[in-house]
Amino acid sequence: MNHRLATIAFLSLLSAPVAAQQAAPAITIEGIKVQLFLERSGTFSDTLVGAKRSLFNTPLGEGDAGEPAESVLVTLTFQGPKNSRASDKLARDLAAVKVTQTLKTGQKILLNRAFMGMIFGETGIAHKAFMLDNATCAPIEIEARVGRSKKAAKIDFRCGE
Repeated sequence: MNHRLATIAFLSLLSAPVAAQQAAPAITIEGIKVQLFLERSGTFSDTLVGAKRSLFNTPLGEGDAGEPAESVLVTLTFQGPKNSRASDKLARDLAAVKVTQTLKTGQKILLNRAFMGMIFGETGIAHKAFMLDNATCAPIEIEARVGRSKKAAKIDFRCGE
């Protein structure tokens, strides 16, 4: 009987890491923020996501931009286990981001990137950011996903001819 109990205990130890991986809280994408880099003041605008703004001829400072802006800062917000570091080896912890721009000639991929190994603090929040240059003359769409969680944002930039 002792041999059988020892075997059961040994097998349960082997399966513990697998169970811990399966029980680990999921990482989710909580938000996407897109801001213009305003070239005269050297500051960032309020977020464009969900805002009703005229983004026509933004490189010239027309529309609601207020001053010239050719670049945007994209900030992604992730929620994960508090005080932890996401694995850089497990697919479920890998965040994928794709940015496309719709031109008259078709779609162009501006960015296709992965983020891994995110560090979550006491709040369980982590941020990742990137700049897109020369991106304010045609609509852009940002798609971010991690595990089963996904978010998308579209900014309707337009320029005159």
